[in-house]
Amino acid sequence: MYINEIPFMMTTSWAIHFGTAEMIKNETNSTINKSLQQIIDMYHGRGFKIKHMLGDQQFECIRLHMERQGINLNITSRDEHDQK
Repeated sequence: MYINEIPFMMTTSWAIHFGTAEMIKNETNSTINKSLQQIIDMYHGRGFKIKHMLGDQQFECIRLHMERQGINLNITSRDEHDQK
């Protein structure tokens, strides 16, 4: 998500209705991976286990990292996340 052209990492957990927002310095693979890992660690620290993640094509770069942690990454098709 962007606010005034500044990138933010936004997450939402459907199961517990919890969301996070974090401003990120850029959208490189390493920044995306680091931001999501901090969020995953936060959930794990509170006793939650993440099994599935949904994301758009930009998150394909972290697929292997998520699979190594036992997390299934489901990438949406273009504009699929906008439809209800």
